[in-house]
Amino acid sequence: MNKITKLAVTALLTTFLLAGCTSQSDDSKASSSSKARSEKLAKESSKRKEESKKKAESQKAASESAKAESEAQVASEQASSQIQQSSEQTQAQQTAPAQPQQKTQSQINMERGYDSKGNPVMPGQDHAPGTDVYGNSDSWVQDQVEWAKQNGYLNQDGTPTEKGQQANAEVEANANSDDTGNTNNAY
Repeated sequence: MNKITKLAVTALLTTFLLAGCTSQSDDSKASSSSKARSEKLAKESSKRKEESKKKAESQKAASESAKAESEAQVASEQASSQIQQSSEQTQAQQTAPAQPQQKTQSQINMERGYDSKGNPVMPGQDHAPGTDVYGNSDSWVQDQVEWAKQNGYLNQDGTPTEKGQQANAEVEANANSDDTGNTNNAY
């Protein structure tokens, strides 16, 4: 064989050999590249999962924080509302005239011109005739009433008898408006 053919066969064989090596190298590169890609994809997926998990945890924490803040704000608003209502009530009590308490019958009687037991009060006085300021019978007056009843001037219900009416008429007949009570008529 001649040199050229040998050279051509050698070149051809070298080319095939190189091609085979290259394809093996390409296969191993492809294989290692594929492994690297899958590892890279796995790492990226893992990172995404971790980031997603962290994001979910931070959202959950933010949600819980917002919920806690909301509850705290509601509680604060309620407390503020209660304080404001209390303050308004206190101001109303301080500024409004004191509301009268339920009056007793004795207070109502006194306002209407009667003593505490309902007896008409004497003009310019704070009690009814024959009573003290509390509406209790005056002992001296009560003794006089008892004497008048015993001596026939008053009935048991306190109304004048015929004898009592005559005595009252006599007293009024003897009463003189210009009588000073001085028997000497000296002024």
